Amino acid sequence: MTYAPRETVNAFTPTFQFPVGTAQEREPAKEFQRAFMYGQSAPLWALSTKTKRYKVSRPIKVHIYAEGNLFFAENETLVVVGAGNSVSEAMEELSQHIIHFYQYYKKLSTDKATGDAVRLKKIYETLFLESK
Repeated sequence: MTYAPRETVNAFTPTFQFPVGTAQEREPAKEFQRAFMYGQSAPLWALSTKTKRYKVSRPIKVHIYAEGNLFFAENETLVVVGAGNSVSEAMEELSQHIIHFYQYYKKLSTDKATGDAVRLKKIYETLFLESK
């Protein structure tokens, strides 16, 4: 198949003008807010309290989303949710819940755990690597 030769056009003369478009205006704040309506996922590698830092052996997948004026951070596997007026507040509350349940399941004896608590105890026993 042969093509017709291209026509040469001088784009800079008034005789042969061509339309030039510009990119649409972007509004990062609205795009960011829209993304949180549908949710984002992020890994959580460490959690801290005032006295201790907890590193995880594998990342905790955190689903972050917004509803109305509130932000939520949740992990379905650990069955925990944090909420706040900002993403950082939601993540902080989620971290506090995870640490609380880690300490709870660490102390819970295996013979007293039933139902989903057995699964959660096993997860928490292998999830954290404690360091100072």
